[in-house]
Amino acid sequence: MKLIGLLLLFLCLFIQTQAQFAFPKHLNHTQIAKLQSGDSLTYYQCHVDSASQEMITYSGQKINTKKKRITLTEKFVVYKTDTVYSCKYYTSSVTNYPNKKFPYLTLKEAKNWEFELKLQKQLLTKEVQMIAALETKTHAITQYELNVNKTCPNEIIIKGKNSNEQFIIEGNYVLSKHLNIQ
Repeated sequence: MKLIGLLLLFLCLFIQTQAQFAFPKHLNHTQIAKLQSGDSLTYYQCHVDSASQEMITYSGQKINTKKKRITLTEKFVVYKTDTVYSCKYYTSSVTNYPNKKFPYLTLKEAKNWEFELKLQKQLLTKEVQMIAALETKTHAITQYELNVNKTCPNEIIIKGKNSNEQFIIEGNYVLSKHLNIQ
């Protein structure tokens, strides 16, 4: 009798862990909600922030700059395995030219952007839903928004098996902050 009870408990736990990840109804149309097991999505986010930089010359001299606006480009590769979502987080050390480089990501990621893996983690349910919510805070880019200007809008590119789209994010949403990466 105990064996049957343990078997039923194990079976219930197994079925519960294999249950499909549930998105709220208003997020079902997002790319991450449509992700199938074994597939991945790549999110490139490019945003501008103010920062000072410290550079070290070949001879060892340290040069500190005043605060200025720099472009930060981050890459998130989200993988789905069964019902588990995982993320690899990369940063680029290239900060000197605002979003001018960003439209070219729709074609092919350039090696000289120097993306470096910084973190790998399993995503919590609320983090996956936050990524889906971020997708709903975007709009398609119009031609004048691609110009390099003083505002350099917060942009995101979503690349997957069936998608390769570039958007402007409506608001100051930065994915790495919401995923507790920084």
